[in-house]
Amino acid sequence: MKNDKLNEAFDNIDGKYVSMTQKAPGRSRALRLAFITAALALLVAAISVITVMSRRNDIQNTGEDKDSASAPSDEQLAENVTGESTGKVAENVTEESTDNVAEIIPAADTTERVHEVFSGGPGDYSGAKFISLADTSKNSGTVYGSSQYEAMQDYRENAKKLSGFFDALTGKMLDGENSGVVSPVNVYMALSLLAECTGGESRKQILDVIGASSIEELREQSKLLWLFNSRDNECGRSLLGNSVWLSSDLPVKENCVDILKNYHFASSFTGDFSDEKYKNALRQWLSDQTNGLLDDSINDLEIPDETVAMLASTLYYKAKWFRGYYQAENGVFKGAGGESECVFNKKTVSNAYIYEGSGFTAFRDGLSDGNVIWFFLPDDGKTVSDVIKTDLVSYVNGSRDGKRYDVTVRMPDFDVNFNSSIKETMKDLGITYCIEPGKADFSSLSDDDLYVSSAVHAARFKADKEGVEGAAYTVIMVEATGEPVDLPDYDLTLDRPFAFMVENNGVPLFTGCVCGLD
Repeated sequence: MKNDKLNEAFDNIDGKYVSMTQKAPGRSRALRLAFITAALALLVAAISVITVMSRRNDIQNTGEDKDSASAPSDEQLAENVTGESTGKVAENVTEESTDNVAEIIPAADTTERVHEVFSGGPGDYSGAKFISLADTSKNSGTVYGSSQYEAMQDYRENAKKLSGFFDALTGKMLDGENSGVVSPVNVYMALSLLAECTGGESRKQILDVIGASSIEELREQSKLLWLFNSRDNECGRSLLGNSVWLSSDLPVKENCVDILKNYHFASSFTGDFSDEKYKNALRQWLSDQTNGLLDDSINDLEIPDETVAMLASTLYYKAKWFRGYYQAENGVFKGAGGESECVFNKKTVSNAYIYEGSGFTAFRDGLSDGNVIWFFLPDDGKTVSDVIKTDLVSYVNGSRDGKRYDVTVRMPDFDVNFNSSIKETMKDLGITYCIEPGKADFSSLSDDDLYVSSAVHAARFKADKEGVEGAAYTVIMVEATGEPVDLPDYDLTLDRPFAFMVENNGVPLFTGCVCGLD
């Protein structure tokens, strides 16, 4: 039985954690939460709808920004990322309150600790116990407040610094010959967790690949990316999730768990990896965080009994078009595997920009949450593979010239995915020590000899006349050192293979290519 203080602590964190895990609370608490949530939702919705409508009217009545005809301006985007609706619900969440909870619920080794057992509800976590729960309700608005503008400038500067890493990663993961999508920012988050758990040369390699001069810089960088990509309101959803799953037999350093929680918003869990219930709790967490969009790959995810730690990062994203596709037109998509008849979603955007890149034409379309999606159509004689290799993230983060047109856009419905090991990708980028038994240094997490045994990335992104939806996860599995395990390694008509990217101020949430329509 938990004592009164623990009961109070668990009650305080339940509401915040339920919003991310969709965990069902007890019946009486569920009723209280339902009434409170409903009241807050009505209030927030009323305020937010008025705010959004007034903002959209302002946008429609002014044409000051050069890209305003096709996408929200940087100023409008900065307003959208303040978390104005989620922020009002979470204004009272402070650093002091979360620190007090951390004092009551220890966040270190697993001996002689009181753990809550997850059970029941949409997400069955009955096989796992938590060591530490991160406060995932925070966003840029609730953390930076009046310093939001300065923090946004830091975010943009970090986006530019990370361009080289994002381009290299995309080039290694997408070949441009087959349809697919990856989430560069999601892989970055997983590697940030890995850097935090490692030390020595293992950590240095990760920092060098990412382009961070120190672990302290990486922590601030990761925190910025999290906060400015976290929102859940009527404009759209952008939900990030980080977690660390540990073997109950692994002696873990308390400081590492605390840092993972406070800088990377990572919750820590413990259990027995040889128990299928623990594995299913982990799979269910991945499913809940990605809104079921990647369940096929999650169900196929192999988790060896020998695993002693698993780092998991997720991203779920959904938004409508800033200006919808209200027309339809029959046509033919000339894909790599042949022609396919399809229906194109169509709209005409007045006074919009068309950009000419190195071997491609680009168009920047707006989404309801202030983010933008770029479409890159290869020039005649060029392929999507050629376009992917031109460093698209650096392109959108750099200076570029465009010409104004009344642009008619035709876009087919598409649904692309990716599911593969990225262990070789990590090696190709230069992250080798933490993968090799005997060389890996996980001294920040544990004094045991550990190494990365597997790394998997899965992503899915789809678009239609209503808007876009995407999800991604990256899991990095860690085992105790032993024998190496061999694992399987104008008139812009998008009627032929093309590439795309969803970005937030230069940070690519998704990058992909459509080479055929299945």
